[in-house]
Amino acid sequence: MDTMVADPLVGRTLDRRYRIDSRIAVGGMASVYRATDLRLDRPVALKVMLPSFAEDPDFVTRFQMEARSAARLSDPNVVAVFDQGKSDDHIYLAMEYVPGRTLRDVLRNQGAVSTEQALAIIDPVLQALRAAHHAGFVHRDIKPENVLLTASGQVKVADFGLARALQTPSAATRGLLIGTAAYLAPEHVSHGVSDERSDVYQAGILLYELLAGQPPHTGDNAWTVAYNHVNTDVPHIRAANPHIPAEVDALIADATSRDANARLATAASFLARVRAIAATLPPPQPLSNPNDTLVVPTGPPPATDLEPSTQDSWEPPVSGAHRGPGRRWRAGLVITLVAVLATAALAWALAIRPFDRTEVPSITGTTESRATKLLESAGFSVEVMDRVFSETAPTGRVVGSDPAPGQSARIGSTVSLVVSLGPERYAVPDVKKMTVPEAADRLTQSNLVVGGETSAYHDNIAAGLVIRANPKIGAEVKRDTSVSLVLSKGPAPVKIPNLRGMSEVDARATLKRLGLKITATTQISETVPKGDVIKSAPRPGKTVPRGSEVALTVSEGPPPVVVPNVVDMPRAQAVATVQSAGLKVRIEEGIVTPLDRVYSQDPPGGTSIPKGSTVTLSIF
Repeated sequence: MDTMVADPLVGRTLDRRYRIDSRIAVGGMASVYRATDLRLDRPVALKVMLPSFAEDPDFVTRFQMEARSAARLSDPNVVAVFDQGKSDDHIYLAMEYVPGRTLRDVLRNQGAVSTEQALAIIDPVLQALRAAHHAGFVHRDIKPENVLLTASGQVKVADFGLARALQTPSAATRGLLIGTAAYLAPEHVSHGVSDERSDVYQAGILLYELLAGQPPHTGDNAWTVAYNHVNTDVPHIRAANPHIPAEVDALIADATSRDANARLATAASFLARVRAIAATLPPPQPLSNPNDTLVVPTGPPPATDLEPSTQDSWEPPVSGAHRGPGRRWRAGLVITLVAVLATAALAWALAIRPFDRTEVPSITGTTESRATKLLESAGFSVEVMDRVFSETAPTGRVVGSDPAPGQSARIGSTVSLVVSLGPERYAVPDVKKMTVPEAADRLTQSNLVVGGETSAYHDNIAAGLVIRANPKIGAEVKRDTSVSLVLSKGPAPVKIPNLRGMSEVDARATLKRLGLKITATTQISETVPKGDVIKSAPRPGKTVPRGSEVALTVSEGPPPVVVPNVVDMPRAQAVATVQSAGLKVRIEEGIVTPLDRVYSQDPPGGTSIPKGSTVTLSIF
């Protein structure tokens, strides 16, 4: 409570009805006071707008209209609007006085809350929004300051009725960023429009802050934060706390999509998802204040819709009202009137029996068709409120209902079912031969995320491109599964062996085993036998990528020689002549060689043969 600074309104009475007892909080557009309604002798919370607003006749008219509309919104999870008016230069709004603390107090004192606690808090917030939306209201300013918690566990949403009045352009509101920047929906920032989906977005941001201890977008000023809402996705809550269930992570992502058309469309569908997840978790523990409990209403949410407030904080008082002795006779009169009215209402109910009720049968875990038959047999109408993924319930099984099984509900009313879509699974997309950014984009589109990266050699996939994924391509995995990528380093390196003197056949086999390609040319050589390798390029010992080309030079043997004609030449002269031509000599002779001359030769003179070949000489 902020009572240390003197406030000129404390002690005054507005409209001769509301005595201002103390100041509770000060905001950028209004101050909130604890006051006493002297006419009804009850405590109220009085929100008094700054004097600049009272000087703007357009705003005053709009404020009065919206306040009257908000007063018609009746729901247990909504802070009721009792009255509005103008006294001297002060525009005020009289509201239900709720002892307790704000959700901002909880976050400030405790930090992030558990998943069970967060779901227990957001449940009645969404009930309030569902009721408000049914009544045609959009809140526009869901934030921790506007969510009140009582010690008994009740949760109430405050500040309906101001946002639309403040959003309408006027002299008092021109140039203001209406709404709290940390929670503004992207469409509100970029186009200045809000609808039910804007409230869903803000409730998603609120759920994120409950679990993370701070909102997803921060910045140096309000406009920077608002810009981030338009241009940056809300990060995954599991990045802040990996122990949060994947279903909650997916729920926040669906509620805070920057594209309003891709977002959860209604507070009712948001609420159904919350309850389906909460049903799988243990009950919430008390908050940091030992007197606090968390009680989640399990009945059907009310049917109304809210138009939200602006940046003003709602700080509820912590103590109840004191009734003066001079008001006791009025209190007695009120009690008597209430008793008379209650008796009349009971008589009317017994006469026309409008509230014939029965328990909702046990349908959780049954098939949708079986649940429908059971409910219709019990006298209820049936609708499917939502279909959600479930890791435990098979496809087509009921995972929750509103009202819940075992609750009492009016015969003839509608029971809304939440039906399982089965486990949420996504196929790992084909990212082969993609770059890392391309693969990451494809994985994100498939509701998966890029995990680690490793590399391997590959003959046919260029360096830097994806070879394969783990889990493998086509595998069915959970949402946000981390998929690691194996990237190509290109072909493996190969060292060129020494092939000199190896036969061409053996050299080709060796290079093929190494994954290298081969070309070959021939060359005359007096030193390397025909068919053997003279040299290779690249040179032996050099490292090249697998698949590279190696050029072989293969010997054709020595150059050809023309055989000299030595027929009829004496033996010794013929042998010397053939040998001088670089050829070898083989002698064939009979038992008697009287002339010792060559009478024939093979091959004959003039024939071209390889150097070093043998010439046979026949001697007679």
